Amino acid sequence: MDVVAVKPKEQTCSFYPVADIVVKDDYSIDSITGAYGFTKQDQLVLVRPKKRDNGQEGIQYDVAALDLHTGRMKTIAANAVPDVSPSFYARGWMNKSGQLYLNSYSDGRLWSVDVHSGEVQTMGEQFKNEWPLYLLYASPDGHLFWHEETDNFRLYDRNGKELKVIPPTLGYHSYPAFEWSPDSRFAALAFTLSDSHDNILGGEDAYIIAPEAVAFYDEKGDLTWDVQAKPKEGLTHVDWNGWLANGDEGVLSWYRLDRSKEGAPRKADLSYALANVTTGKITELAQAAKLEDLKKPMPVVGSRMTSVLFIDREEGLYWMPEKAAQADSSLGYKLLSKPSDAQLIWSAYDYGSEQATITRYNPVNHATSITVFNEPLGDELQLIDDTLIVDNKMNYRWIH
Repeated sequence: MDVVAVKPKEQTCSFYPVADIVVKDDYSIDSITGAYGFTKQDQLVLVRPKKRDNGQEGIQYDVAALDLHTGRMKTIAANAVPDVSPSFYARGWMNKSGQLYLNSYSDGRLWSVDVHSGEVQTMGEQFKNEWPLYLLYASPDGHLFWHEETDNFRLYDRNGKELKVIPPTLGYHSYPAFEWSPDSRFAALAFTLSDSHDNILGGEDAYIIAPEAVAFYDEKGDLTWDVQAKPKEGLTHVDWNGWLANGDEGVLSWYRLDRSKEGAPRKADLSYALANVTTGKITELAQAAKLEDLKKPMPVVGSRMTSVLFIDREEGLYWMPEKAAQADSSLGYKLLSKPSDAQLIWSAYDYGSEQATITRYNPVNHATSITVFNEPLGDELQLIDDTLIVDNKMNYRWIH
């Protein structure tokens, strides 16, 4: 196991050995070994495997920190968590205070490792997951997490203290169940009001649903507001499209399902609105003909979004690419810039032609520049200093 540190602008890279061990092709090891984030001293926090100290068969795990400037490695917590085979580990995360969380998948044990002191705490066995889904939903800052159980949802703080218990939804819910706001202050829970399959759009392991209601919870787990579809107006479903950067506002859409064609039903008669989840204030949004019509475009962010969406709060407008609204579009969109960035940068990937298009838009002068890659790129595109993109195969590309 090595760490590759890349300096893309200098076009150089460094290799640092992390672990030298022969292991079986074991999901238990693969699921936990890797990097989880940086300390305030810019040290990369890793979980690395090693042979058991007593010489017996099996693996142990150390939490370590790697200085990418010097290549020096130090152990933060030796034997921090055990080998949980034949189970494995769910997704871990590290919060902004330097606590690393590691969750064993099926038996639900949860460990917290303080990357400053090396202290390891075990939080019990109540955080189980269900194959192939993850049922632990951490907030973006890593200080809170919801856990989905058989008969309820429970909110916990960073120390594993239970803050709130809420009942299950009436029907099906979206996956992941909770859509956290970027600032970790709120979470949206979209669900149906019955278990009718008429509300299912697809999906295998987790249903893709057309919600009939959305509930919003604050950082204490208290309900702040809920909203439902408008069946009397023919709008039988409502979606939470995502959040604005400030956290208490986002975009709702109401629609009906069109079943006139073969295949999955399509969303029809869509209407969009800006919603404040603390006051319940709803402001209708009109569709702009072009992005330039938005004087102060703000991106809407959310993990379930299939397109890019921008709104102008003051003008009451929204805009998305024309092809994004087409149900049969083969394009996949992703916002690459951050909500607070001065320029808007997003990608559009054509799954048919394997062509990737990166668009940069400057709201100040309405300047647009486009970079086209006529080659298949890897997934999980990321933006670096607004001049480079990198995919999960470590392909770096300059953009205009």
